[in-house]
Amino acid sequence: MKTDQFKVREQNVSIVLQEIIKSNGISRIQLSKITGLNKTSITSITANLLDRKIIFEKGTGEGGVSGGRKPIMIYFNEKSGTSLLLDIDAGYLKFTASYLNPQLIFQTKQTDVNTTKDNVIETITQLIDQNLANLPQTDLGVIGLTIAIHGSVDHKKITFTPRSNIDQIDLFHILQEKYDFAIHIENEAILSTFGEYSFTSHSNFLINFSLGNGIRAGIIQNGILETGRSGNAGEIGHMIIKQDGLRCICGNSGCLEQYTSLSAIYRQFGELKHMNFVNMIIIREYFRNGDPETQQFIKEIVGLLSIGINTLVMMFDPEIITLNGDLFKELPEISDMIRANLKSTFAKNLILRNSSLHERATVFGAIALNVQHYFDIPNLKYNREDPQSSTHLN
Repeated sequence: MKTDQFKVREQNVSIVLQEIIKSNGISRIQLSKITGLNKTSITSITANLLDRKIIFEKGTGEGGVSGGRKPIMIYFNEKSGTSLLLDIDAGYLKFTASYLNPQLIFQTKQTDVNTTKDNVIETITQLIDQNLANLPQTDLGVIGLTIAIHGSVDHKKITFTPRSNIDQIDLFHILQEKYDFAIHIENEAILSTFGEYSFTSHSNFLINFSLGNGIRAGIIQNGILETGRSGNAGEIGHMIIKQDGLRCICGNSGCLEQYTSLSAIYRQFGELKHMNFVNMIIIREYFRNGDPETQQFIKEIVGLLSIGINTLVMMFDPEIITLNGDLFKELPEISDMIRANLKSTFAKNLILRNSSLHERATVFGAIALNVQHYFDIPNLKYNREDPQSSTHLN
C-alpha cells in the first residue's frame, strides 16, 4: 500500500488553494487580501503549486484605476490529476473517471451483475484494473477512488447493505492494500450531498434530500457531514409516519420510505392503475394530462414527504434543502407543492429547491471528496459558475 498524497506542510497552502479553486481566476494581490497572508507568503506558496503543476498562470487581469502593469491570473489546473468513482448496487456496477472537475473522461456500466461478498473483490478489482489502463497521463495521477454504497457506511466500513451481503467483508482495507491511491467508501446519498454542497451553492449549511429506492438526507455544515454515532444520521426514510403500517427492512413498521420511496411509489401506482410496469415517465404523463386519480395520488405523496422535510427543518434549521431523485426531476413542480405545505415560522427563510445535478450529484460528490482529502481542504467549494456544473442555481 502506498498513498503518497499531496503533503500540506502548513495550513496556509490549503487556504490559498481553496481560494484558487473557487475562483474563476485570481491574482496574487487578491489572494493576499482574501487570505490575510502577506505577499511574500503568497509568492512562496503559489511558486510551489506552480512547480507541482497544480495551478497555472494565464493571461492578465484588469489594471488598477491609476494604471500600471496588470496582474497575472492564477487558475486551478483541473487536469493535473484524475478522480475515480465506483458505484455499487444490486444489479449493476458503474465506473466513472473524471478530471478534478466535472469533466468526465469516460464512464462504463455493467448491468445484471450479482455482487456478493464472495465475488465482489475479484469483480471490482478486475473492473478497476481495466479502466486504470485507459486513463490519460496526468502529473498527479489518480488522486483517489471513491466507492458509492447504497447502504450504511461508518468510517469507511460498510455496516448495512439492504440488497446485498457485501457488508460482511472489509472492502476498504482490502482495496487500500492493493492500490497506491486513497480509497474512500461512502453512502451514495451522502456523496450526492457533497456534490450539491461543493458545486451548486454558496451556503455553508445544506441538506440534500435524496429519494430513490430508499430515502436519505445528507446533512453538511462548513464542509463537515453529520454522520452520527454509527454513520446513520439522516436516515429520514426510517422515520415512522404510520402507526402499525407496512413492515420495513429496518425492523420498524410504517416508515416513510415504505410509502414514498421510488419503489414504493411504483408499487402503489401500479396497484392503482392495474399496471405491471411503472416508471416516472408514465406517472408524469398521467399527472400532466390531468388524470384525477394520479393528481390525488401525487398530492398524498407530497403530503407525506412534507412531513419528512418539515422534520428536517425543525431538527437542523438549514439554509438550503435540495431535492434529488427521479420524482423531482420528472415532476419539478413537486418542490413548490412541498413548500406550500411548510407553514411553520421556522421554514420561513428556507430555500427549498430541486437539485440541478440529479443523477450527476454522486459523480460530483466523489470528485469533491477525492479533492478535499487529497489536498486537505476541509471546506471545499468550487466556482459555482463553472459551466460544467449547473446553470440553475440559487
